[in-house]
Amino acid sequence: MSETKFLIGHSGLDMQDDFYPDDLPQEWRFDYYSTMFKSLSLPIDTDEDLDQIFEELEDFEDEFELVVSIEQEQLLDENELNKLLKIVSDYKDQFTLFCEIDKQPNSKIMNALQGYQLCFQSYEELKFDLKNKKSVSNQLYFNNLPVFYSSVAWDDKQIKSYLEEASGINTRTVLICKYAESETLNKIRIIAELLGF
Repeated sequence: MSETKFLIGHSGLDMQDDFYPDDLPQEWRFDYYSTMFKSLSLPIDTDEDLDQIFEELEDFEDEFELVVSIEQEQLLDENELNKLLKIVSDYKDQFTLFCEIDKQPNSKIMNALQGYQLCFQSYEELKFDLKNKKSVSNQLYFNNLPVFYSSVAWDDKQIKSYLEEASGINTRTVLICKYAESETLNKIRIIAELLGF
């Protein structure tokens, strides 16, 4: 029996559907979003107020996982990486730093990431001193929680198939769906619950 529990969320707080009430102030979107979903991915150089989000996370009683994503080009450029890490270094225990990669980061890069919760997703087999799980044609390398990031829009059949295949990870898993709107995210959550995840 699978022990996987999916924490389902979106990439970014912007939604194209009518998810947010029309009169909701911009600075309240994270509060509203986090009542419905259990994870969120934001780019490390987001326009969102990360300080405010981190402050709100400190008071959370419910389970919620914030994923801060970084592009491979940013990750592999040591100067750029150090500049970006300064933005979030005070909050390193409150998020998972995530990157989709196809190249091996060097030892200087990995040293700069010491103390961070990490997850790398790759189609390639790479060498890390991290936990490794393979599922849905991806390698996940992580030291805390695995993060599955999908930029594919799914129909109902694909949702079920993806969840069943990813359930082999057998741990709490963050599932970020980049292009899914709130209706699809709710559908993913319901199907995951019906499947026992």
